[in-house]
Amino acid sequence: MQQVVHLRVLVDYEKDAFRDIEIRSDDSFLILHEMIQQAFGFDNSQMSSFYVSNAEWEKGQEITLMEVMQPEENGEPIWLMQDIELSKIIFEKDQKLIYVFDFMLMWCFYIDAISIHEVEDTAILPRITQEFGEAPEQYSKDSDIVFDGMELQDDYDEDEEDELDEIFKSMEGFDENTM
Repeated sequence: MQQVVHLRVLVDYEKDAFRDIEIRSDDSFLILHEMIQQAFGFDNSQMSSFYVSNAEWEKGQEITLMEVMQPEENGEPIWLMQDIELSKIIFEKDQKLIYVFDFMLMWCFYIDAISIHEVEDTAILPRITQEFGEAPEQYSKDSDIVFDGMELQDDYDEDEEDELDEIFKSMEGFDENTM
């Protein structure tokens, strides 16, 4: 038997779309990054980072694809996806992560740990166990960055956190048997 983490990955997009992924708990965040890219049909050509999150979807410790800053930023060590196993961060149900892909287009994915359980050693992992909704086209989104001296556009809506909670609540118990 091998221990796996069952994750629900919801893309922040105008249409609801999520993918459920099962991945070994001792796999690295780099493997999860590649699996999310595959699950949503993105070409993996851009920088990305995971952020440890809390119930309010606030960004915490960053886990980055490449070290692009000084060894420590604000006293926090730089964690690289290839070096950090999922089990170091995800060890119980309901833990949350934020995954940001392409810092120009700012694709944001909300990741919720649905369960941690064991599967047979013969199971091929990582794997997509469920798909809901149509994945967005990678380059269908406009850049959030304005280049004429203006700051980044702030698209944050105060009700966004409540909307995310409602989306995840509506998906509880949703599985392939209800499709």
